[in-house]
Amino acid sequence: MFVKKVKFASLKGVKLASLAMACLVAATAVAGCSGGSDKIKIGLVAPLTGDSGVMGESQRRGYEMAMGEINAAGGVNGKTLELLTYDDQGDPQKAASGAQKFADDKSVLAIGGSCNSSSTLAMIPIIDAGKLPDLVVSSSSAALTGASEYFFRMSVQDAAVGPLMADALLGMGKKNVVVLYPNNDYGKGLNESISARMTEQGGQILSSLTYQATDQDFTAQLTTVRNLFPDAIALAGTPTDSGLLIKQIRQMGIQVPLIGGTGLYNAKTIEICGDASEDLIVIGVYVASNPDPKVRELVDKYVAKYNQEPDGFAALAYDQMYVIAEAAKSAMSEGGGAVTRETLAAALKKTAYDGVTGDVSFNEVNDWVRPYLTLTVKDGSFVMFEG
Repeated sequence: MFVKKVKFASLKGVKLASLAMACLVAATAVAGCSGGSDKIKIGLVAPLTGDSGVMGESQRRGYEMAMGEINAAGGVNGKTLELLTYDDQGDPQKAASGAQKFADDKSVLAIGGSCNSSSTLAMIPIIDAGKLPDLVVSSSSAALTGASEYFFRMSVQDAAVGPLMADALLGMGKKNVVVLYPNNDYGKGLNESISARMTEQGGQILSSLTYQATDQDFTAQLTTVRNLFPDAIALAGTPTDSGLLIKQIRQMGIQVPLIGGTGLYNAKTIEICGDASEDLIVIGVYVASNPDPKVRELVDKYVAKYNQEPDGFAALAYDQMYVIAEAAKSAMSEGGGAVTRETLAAALKKTAYDGVTGDVSFNEVNDWVRPYLTLTVKDGSFVMFEG
């Protein structure tokens, strides 16, 4: 009798183990769905260190501020937003690795990033295969337009920024221009769009000079610039390289107007080049000095938390997280409380959100269509350009 009891207990244990295994398999099968979890996980693949780290750090902070507010208000239908980060250091290969890591983690429903166009281009095949929604705030290459039905661009676009830079210079009567650009997808794309517009409108590109984004000394390029006697210089880089360029341009006695794309709208640019940044013109979609109440509220909160004003990347990221939350709510409403990568992507396509940086909606290729601003530096701060 004792032996029979042992055998029965053993059989019962096997049944319980089988049941546990079945539950584990079922849980794994729905890992890409938030229905069985109290969290909605969002990944961020971005340069959090290195030469482009200022952009990735701004995006992270914008995400975290919005997440904190959303979670404090009850989350997304009771579910808490959670951020996972991967530092791609501005390297396309590392960005691809980060995208793969999150694509393989079925609990991650969407990702943001990367900041650099080259890195984002490397991520596209991975997010497409994983049906993983990817939203950016700063990858502007024309090559990304319509790259994947899971790619959403809430950022400026080179095809629009380049012509605006050219138009601003032509409007000032500056027709003979030199372009300085980093030898990467972002720099090349912006150089091409500036150059095409200047030529179309009767201007002249005296020379397009390239450099490596990690360069520190631009003496060779600037000697050429000085000898060309341009009316103006167009900068197609990002805060670190452009800040160094601006400083060295003025040190060499070149006093022509300088204009840059949205990559220069960052406090880091002014920090690097100091007084040399005065009168710098940039194209943007947001400015911290805007008196709009929504902008003032964000600036006040951001300064209190991080002791600096939010730049365009931070403001766009802040709006972007609210856009993700709105889309997730919509997907959950239609999905009986659950949301998957695919239903989130479908909801994003239909999402309209009135944010700090403007009205957000996506066109047929998931690009954000919106007006741009022309900004300038006065007394060490970015303000609206009125010249």
